[in-house]
Amino acid sequence: MIAPDRTGYGGSSNDPVRTSPRARVAPFGRAEPHGSLTEVTTSSHDAPPAAGPYLQTVSGRWVNPFDPDPAQLDASDIARALANQCRFGGHSRVFYSVAQHCVIVSRVVEERGGDVEDVFAALMHDAGEAYLGDMPHPLKHRSALGAAFRDAEAQLEEAIRDRFKIKRSVPEVKAVDRALLATERRAFSAEIWHWPELQDVEPLDLELTAWSPDKAADEFAKRYAELQARR
Repeated sequence: MIAPDRTGYGGSSNDPVRTSPRARVAPFGRAEPHGSLTEVTTSSHDAPPAAGPYLQTVSGRWVNPFDPDPAQLDASDIARALANQCRFGGHSRVFYSVAQHCVIVSRVVEERGGDVEDVFAALMHDAGEAYLGDMPHPLKHRSALGAAFRDAEAQLEEAIRDRFKIKRSVPEVKAVDRALLATERRAFSAEIWHWPELQDVEPLDLELTAWSPDKAADEFAKRYAELQARR
């Protein structure tokens, strides 16, 4: 078991990354020394090349999730967007972010013996949700809308995988992801009826304390920087 601390599962750092009203990001997700985030400014020529389904990210970049430009995919944007998204489509007793979920998955995979590339893949396993959102599992896997979503997600995830050099096919990530889902359901939702995706899945032996969006973004950014330094 990984023991929780006063701030929630997974511990804290004596050197946290702080957010500010102006976006401070590592340029295009490159590995930067911890504490040396670079401020990015934008201008009119940074606009998308044409009208289309472009998202403006918190750093001012533009991303078309259906045809992503790898140069526009940024780790700090991913951290902030995932930190602002609640798991279970918002159907949770408290706000509990996708970013916190990803950090915990990465830590459990490491505890179970994963190497740094396994652990990095675990941290980034939901990175596509920064640009497409977090569709709840029953909709994603058991609806026509979900089928279209999965097609778009697969293309986006391929671009993210290439952009950040993420290891393919780490079975332990899915196993921990499901076990943590069961744990999160127990902690933040309700175990009232059977979820097929949790058949024969046992919750993890840990307690969860939900982080604020700012803390979740900070912890994701720190974990990203830590793992990049070890790769």
